[in-house]
Amino acid sequence: MRREKRKDQNLIICPRTKQFTDLIVCAASCKNRCEEYYKAISYEMLDKFVQQHPEYKIVGELMATKKTSKKEKRFWVLNDDKTFTEVSEKELLDNPQEYLDKQIWEKPPYRYEVVISLKRIRET
Repeated sequence: MRREKRKDQNLIICPRTKQFTDLIVCAASCKNRCEEYYKAISYEMLDKFVQQHPEYKIVGELMATKKTSKKEKRFWVLNDDKTFTEVSEKELLDNPQEYLDKQIWEKPPYRYEVVISLKRIRET
């Protein structure tokens, strides 16, 4: 007997539950976004699903990607042309005359990216 290839190529093995999971189910219900999710989910795929199923919508959420290093404290200095320059604490303390009239912000400890997922629209 020959094994036939599955027609549904949207199945992945969830690293958390170790079970086969459909990508659409993963996009709608999974709270832990793993590497498989980032590799497999695309906006075009979710958009096609939402067009067929209007009770769902695509939403974005902010996810921390990685924490910045704590070795050296970093600051953002707002320039006159509304851009930021990343400066170390040592550089700020060694050259204070350059930064007297500028806004200085502490660099956040996390870097973020937008991750898309599905959300069911509830009728009220």
